[in-house]
Amino acid sequence: MEQSQTAATFHWATPLGVSVLCFLVSGGVHLVIGILTPIFVNSKFGRSAIFISQRTDSQLFGATPSELLARNEELALFRTLLLTNAGGSLVIIGLFMVALAWFGLRQHQAWAFVTLVLAGLIVLPYWFFVFKPYWNAGIAIRFADLPPIFWIPTSVLIPGIIFGYLGLRS
Repeated sequence: MEQSQTAATFHWATPLGVSVLCFLVSGGVHLVIGILTPIFVNSKFGRSAIFISQRTDSQLFGATPSELLARNEELALFRTLLLTNAGGSLVIIGLFMVALAWFGLRQHQAWAFVTLVLAGLIVLPYWFFVFKPYWNAGIAIRFADLPPIFWIPTSVLIPGIIFGYLGLRS
């Protein structure tokens, strides 16, 4: 009985509702990109970047990604395997985020909120290590260079944290 009573107190137009929505968006982006990765990894669009964007990758690696991949079959195969594996990881991450937001945070569970916040924050230092070779080479990374997997989850993280904190306090 307690479970249904807690579920009944959830409303989307509350700080907690906004937080749940933010984390659902983040998880949904992970899911969609993860599902689409093996489908598009070797498409013309997919081969236009090695990691960040055609512009930044061309500057870092000295040739366009499509040229590099055409010249080096081993690199192309490695990239396909790595990105396909990464796509599977994105599906898992997205599934967990959606489940935590829907079945935990929406039910006012603080443990789910803490887990979502930690998961959102823990990835940020890793991005520093990913971007570091570009910065060391003097390559500016612009917002337009970033794939959606970088900027969408990050843009909803701070509002998700703030509104989740406020929503769980009330």
